[in-house]
Amino acid sequence: MVMQESTKVLLLSTNDTGGAGLYYLGIVEMLRKKGMDATMVVCNKYSDSEACVGVYDAHTRWGRIRILLNHCYCKMRKILAFGKTDKKYIMFDLQISMVSAKKILSLYGKRPDLIGVGWVTDFVSAKTIKELQKLTGATVNYSMVDNAPIGGGCHYPWDCQGYTKNCFPCPALAPTNKRAQKTLLFKHRYITPDMSISSTTNDINRAKKSLLFRNSKHIAHFTLRPNPYYFSKEEGRSFFGIEEDRYVIFCGAASIKAERKGFKELIESLGIVKQRTDISNVTIIVAGGECGDFPEEYDVRKVGKLSFEDLFRAYACADLFLCPSLEDSGPMMINYGVMAYIPVVAFEMGVALDIIRHKENGYIAKWRDVDDFAEGILYCMTNHDRIQSELKQINNQLMEESKKNNVWKSLGIEM
Repeated sequence: MVMQESTKVLLLSTNDTGGAGLYYLGIVEMLRKKGMDATMVVCNKYSDSEACVGVYDAHTRWGRIRILLNHCYCKMRKILAFGKTDKKYIMFDLQISMVSAKKILSLYGKRPDLIGVGWVTDFVSAKTIKELQKLTGATVNYSMVDNAPIGGGCHYPWDCQGYTKNCFPCPALAPTNKRAQKTLLFKHRYITPDMSISSTTNDINRAKKSLLFRNSKHIAHFTLRPNPYYFSKEEGRSFFGIEEDRYVIFCGAASIKAERKGFKELIESLGIVKQRTDISNVTIIVAGGECGDFPEEYDVRKVGKLSFEDLFRAYACADLFLCPSLEDSGPMMINYGVMAYIPVVAFEMGVALDIIRHKENGYIAKWRDVDDFAEGILYCMTNHDRIQSELKQINNQLMEESKKNNVWKSLGIEM
């Protein structure tokens, strides 16, 4: 099925904010600029974007009340379903649907040809998505913003292989709790082989092994597009009050204390780096709501939670971006770093495997190997001039590659 500009695209996401929400909002706005009829329907609308329709609008008092009540309801459902959980797996009750398929279509106001399913936890379930497919005959594509689509409740499986069989026993739950198994079987009734799944190569390799998607069409892809803001290095340094002659490292995460963000490993790696080289000229910018205990010898600037615009001032300021994430489908911070044209050091996971060319535009360290991550930092510092001279051409080639091999073409949309 080849779709034309008249193709109607419906994207589903719980929110239009946060990493996943902003990612999908960017996609729907990009499709509109290309002449496509694209709309995103969300459970909770926070933005002013005309490309997005919300079940509940945070701009109204009633909308804010409903969003709060729904949050409390979903949290209570999760507690009743799972009891105490191991937090590193980030469990949600994936059987929850806060709105019917007919309500979504009423808000959308059209009959979609393609339904893209993004981060929909606490919004719609696999059952609701199947009902949407039956009502419209639309092509359905699940997108792995994290690993929730393939499992029975976890968003990050780590080394658990339960999603390939029956999600029991679940390492996140008490040994006798079968809720994850029941949820996986619930989803298995509604996720059918005619539904495709798309994500980075790393996540698609998991999807291929999963009970739910092993017989589906698998679309491995990555998205690289120009950053929304660009600033000169001088502007970035001036904003953060950092001298022009210093070597600046940037790192950050919304939740630095979360195990999957790898900041424990990052701090260990920086400790190794200071033992092997002079770091008197190094400044580290750390963004996020929480900050770890970095080695005292470093000049560390803890800048807290940055606005979206100021985030790109930090990239402009930096000579190197560090992403120590251990479990992630992205993160988008890597994409932003690549398109800010600075080298990126990351562990072998997520989108890093698709857009970092080892020792060319960055360094991919062995998973959770702090010595190798330190080696990556040292490599990029030592080879800064050579990498910088080649990096723009490499990253622009990657962006062109992402345009040619994007998920929309794989789904039959000619743009």
